[in-house]
Amino acid sequence: MKTSLRYYLLLALLLVGLGSCEKLTEGYDINPNAPQDAPADQQLTAVQVSEGFVLSGEMARTAGLFSDYFTGTDRQYEGLQNYTTVSGDYDNMWSNTFTLVLANARIVTQKAEAVQNFQLTGIAQVLEAQMIGMATSVWGDIPYSQALQPGQPAPFDRQSDIYASVQTLLSTAITNLGRTGINPQERDIYYGGDLAKWRAAAHSLKARFYMHVRNYPQAAAEARLGIASPDGDMLMPYGGTVSTSANPYYDFIDINRTGYMGAAGSYGVRLLQGERDNARTNESARFEYFYTTEAGYSDVDPNILEGGAFAADADFPLITYVETQAILAEAQARANDLTGALASLNNIRAYNRTTFTGGTYAAYTLADFALGGLLNTGQSQQQALLREILTEKYLSLIGQIEPYNDVRRTNNLIGVPKKRTDAPNIPQRYLIAQNEVNANPNVPDPIPGLYEPTEVNR
Repeated sequence: MKTSLRYYLLLALLLVGLGSCEKLTEGYDINPNAPQDAPADQQLTAVQVSEGFVLSGEMARTAGLFSDYFTGTDRQYEGLQNYTTVSGDYDNMWSNTFTLVLANARIVTQKAEAVQNFQLTGIAQVLEAQMIGMATSVWGDIPYSQALQPGQPAPFDRQSDIYASVQTLLSTAITNLGRTGINPQERDIYYGGDLAKWRAAAHSLKARFYMHVRNYPQAAAEARLGIASPDGDMLMPYGGTVSTSANPYYDFIDINRTGYMGAAGSYGVRLLQGERDNARTNESARFEYFYTTEAGYSDVDPNILEGGAFAADADFPLITYVETQAILAEAQARANDLTGALASLNNIRAYNRTTFTGGTYAAYTLADFALGGLLNTGQSQQQALLREILTEKYLSLIGQIEPYNDVRRTNNLIGVPKKRTDAPNIPQRYLIAQNEVNANPNVPDPIPGLYEPTEVNR
């Protein structure tokens, strides 16, 4: 399947133009040797490829810089390192979100609904919900309820309303995934048509987005229905071919923008290079998976070498068992179910033991978090456990977008440092794309700045 990524990416780009307004010279612009449409299951693959590239590309790298996993070292990325950024920096990721993912996900939904293929409908709805949920998490208010309607600029919806719509869409998707339809099988590059895995992923996404709005009881309930083992992880597969199917981190760091981004001195590196080690934990193996001192671009780089987290053929996590367990652990801790929270945290540590075999991840006990315990520096047992859960999640999801949401939602409970002393905080949002500002009179006035929290984080 990885060898087909180039074809499907090209198909995704083609589909961006579908549904555009009529041309006066209709018919003359059609090349009879190039397809103008495709079956819904093939378009599904294109949507997945598009979404995977968007969520593992520039959107993730920016979150990684703001979350202090990485360090910007040249040109635009040196600016991001110093929180010097302008609206035009976000044009590509904004455009790709709406025209490459949302528009085509809706085409798949419409085609599948027309023939009562509810299973395919459900998959497309999960993809739309995932993309829009992540978009509103980083931008706040965005066009959604009336987005993509021809001939009129869409109004911006409130972030809280978008989250509510995403939850409704995911619930509808879960229902549809249990109905009749034609299974997409190998056209589905995430799960190969395994509908049980799709339902579990949808519940994990519901848990993620309930966390974003601090609805911790609902987040826990959905996490319990979510991805129950690493076999259920939703991964964007990469084949390793440069410029067609290589992991975007690898393509950016080693091919297209060499020297722009490293990791030396980042908070993620510091934690994994000894600051986090204790009598029960040794992070050396996890450090070697996410980072390397051998790539040669800076003293420490994201690990783009063979076997590393960002290697050319490294699949990219979109929603996982580990994240689901971390959501459950945090929600349990906030409900003062410390025994349950510890069990969920230790589930992640058990996963670490089998994944990072050169490290040490012995199970924690509640005594470790009590006053005077191994992981308590003077706070309550609940707060000590909560901090460890969030730190574990931060290190488990290096390079993904979600930890950036956690840092802002929790008022930076784990202490990610600011990269410039005169900044009031770490950046609280992505800027609205300049192309949208130029074209849409409904853009918020005043346009929110980099340090203004989004609605759900105020």
